[in-house]
Amino acid sequence: MFEKTPVQQQALQLLQSRARHILLFGGSRSGKTFIMVYALLARALKAPGSRHAILRFHGNGARYAIGCDTLPKVVKLAYPGLRLDHVKSDNLFLLPNHSEIWLAGLDADERADKILGREFATVYFNECSEIPYSGVATALTRLAQNTPLLNRAYYDCNPVGQSHWSYKLF
Repeated sequence: MFEKTPVQQQALQLLQSRARHILLFGGSRSGKTFIMVYALLARALKAPGSRHAILRFHGNGARYAIGCDTLPKVVKLAYPGLRLDHVKSDNLFLLPNHSEIWLAGLDADERADKILGREFATVYFNECSEIPYSGVATALTRLAQNTPLLNRAYYDCNPVGQSHWSYKLF
């Protein structure tokens, strides 16, 4: 089991608030992605059959950074014994309670369409400073799954300039 730092505890309080759109920003290696994936897994476990998307600009980035690195680390440290079934062809992780975590990129229409034909309880934009706002706006239309959870959009990024959409939005 991992012990949360004071900053992680603060982030979790924010992620569990009534806010629908939540941005965490900080420097590289600050733990933003880890705590976001932790919170997303908690939501998936809380609502059987729920769907959650983790999106990056490039699908390969989501597959390697999240699917091969962060997600397995979070499971090992925070949810030991949790078994996720990985459907590699769809970049999909299935939880024992039938919840789903989809990984995808928003850079190619055919890849984005694969997941955007579904509704989600959580849409997490990882490294959103790399994602054009048009991709975010399209993905947000899929934040519509009917579950006991409050539908939420999570965002994380390294600090950006004042001209970036995330600075203006948050």
